Amino acid sequence: MHETYLHEFLAQIRVDIEPIVTAIGPVGDALYLPFRIVGGSIARCELISPVVCGVDSAVLFPDEVFVHDGRFVVRDADGDILFSYQGTSQAPEGTYDRALDGTMPGPIPIRMCVQLKSTNVAWRRHNRGSLMGIGSFDAASGHVRAALHALL
Repeated sequence: MHETYLHEFLAQIRVDIEPIVTAIGPVGDALYLPFRIVGGSIARCELISPVVCGVDSAVLFPDEVFVHDGRFVVRDADGDILFSYQGTSQAPEGTYDRALDGTMPGPIPIRMCVQLKSTNVAWRRHNRGSLMGIGSFDAASGHVRAALHALL
């Protein structure tokens, strides 16, 4: 069964990442890939707000599934915004083995649930709302890009 959701486009997210260390593990069967969020932006209409800092903790499993957990802060003159996200990516076959050897994966699709906290008038109505991001995770070039939508 195919479900349809009403949604509102909110912003385009670009997060710049760099590895903190090489892959940790395997611990059990999981590889832990911690990333420092070093920049980026949130583009909404004609407004662009910079990403100032954060972290993305990615866990890679032998079946090539990534589980992401990230948080970052966006600076805005009307009130800073704390974004947090959790999501999954399905990497191509062989990604797990290449990560064991220190090779970061190239662009792969990502789907994530997003939450935010802000006193910013333009964003605070979404503080407890259902938000989703759809885009790509590219550890090799150091980017996470996603379109942010509010589910209505």
